[in-house]
Amino acid sequence: MSAVIEARDLHKYFGPIRALQGVTVEIPEGLTLILGPNGGGKSTFMKVALGLYKPTKGTVRLLGKDPWRHPEVRKSIGVAFDPGRFPKLTTGREWLEFIARTRGANPDDVEKAARLFGIEDALDRRIDGYSSGMVKRLSLAQAFVGEPEVVFLDEPLANLDFESVAEIVGIIGKWKGRGRSFVLISHIWEPFERLADYGVVISGGKVYLKGEFGEMAGEIAAMFRPPGTDTAQNSK
Repeated sequence: MSAVIEARDLHKYFGPIRALQGVTVEIPEGLTLILGPNGGGKSTFMKVALGLYKPTKGTVRLLGKDPWRHPEVRKSIGVAFDPGRFPKLTTGREWLEFIARTRGANPDDVEKAARLFGIEDALDRRIDGYSSGMVKRLSLAQAFVGEPEVVFLDEPLANLDFESVAEIVGIIGKWKGRGRSFVLISHIWEPFERLADYGVVISGGKVYLKGEFGEMAGEIAAMFRPPGTDTAQNSK
């Protein structure tokens, strides 16, 4: 497999809003964390990389192909956005079967993905009756239908309790061990620290920091540390 994402001088404007301004980055196989403040451009970058938004300027390749010109490349990709949005009058099973069809997956993969995230008993209930935690698990399950090569997860730990956080991190770790690649956007990055191979920090629509995660973990920790923390710790 080639690099997961290759972006060169990537720009995306929404009228006067410059959501991405010259992003150049190559995201390798493995697990990549994309970090940054709210409104910094992380989700826009993800959507441009997936071919959901057309870039205003620059180029992007997803698994070696232009995702805007070659949308079929997305069949090899699993995606979960946050918050997840679903047709409320459908059941969980109907939704996952729809995802399976669009991805060319086997219908049996619906049950596998549901069991993976513990929602198999809720599959035949309408989604509008799901709790927020169940909706989150359905969103995650859709990304794993058909066992895709690469999985993109937007805030995979949002709306989860502590026990569920450990469970989801464990699932991602197991799948990474099977050779799958992940691109994660997450404000809660510490649980993924041991799994992460590469990191990208996007702020103000620009790449602020990028590189091997182990080499930049200290800089990232300092960047996201609340102001005054060092002073408080040093005074003890």
